[in-house]
Parts: sequence; C-alpha cells; structure tokens
Amino acid sequence: MQPEPEPQKNPYAAELGRGGGQKRMAQLNTLQRSELSKHALRARWHPREFQAEKEKAQRQAYLIRQALKDDGQLPLIPIRILKGNLEMGKAG
Repeated sequence: MQPEPEPQKNPYAAELGRGGGQKRMAQLNTLQRSELSKHALRARWHPREFQAEKEKAQRQAYLIRQALKDDGQLPLIPIRILKGNLEMGKAG
C-alpha cells in the first residue's frame, strides 16, 4: 500500500496570501499584533472558552443594538449586568 501523495499547493496563491499577511502586520503596532496573536492562540488551543467568549460578546452586541433601535439611547444599567460576573472596569 502506498501512501496518498500530498495535494499540490499553488505556490503563486501561497505567496499572495503570505504577502497580504505580512503587509497587514506591518501596518499594526506592537500592542495590536500582541492582541491578535492572543486572540488566535485562544481560538486554537481553547476553542470552547473562545466560543463562549464570542457568544457572550454577540449577546452584548445584540442587547446594545436592540436598545439603540428601540429609542436610540442606551438604558442606564450597571455594566456588570452586561458583562456577567465581571466587575465594572475590569478587562476580561
């Protein structure tokens, strides 16, 4: 039995993708690159926690959009209600 050969990648397409990523990274400062890499790390190695974080952010965005759609102004509610168990002012 022979192993299946690896599919050939288009070198031109790979170079285009690599160049786009390098160009994007060149435009970002150190802090932004660090945040992007942390985001990618969480998505890669902690997918369940990352998905929960993403869903929580989507719920918060939905609540804010609904409040703005209803009367164009956010209600005066404590931030900790939106953030769940996090205290006001703490980054998660």
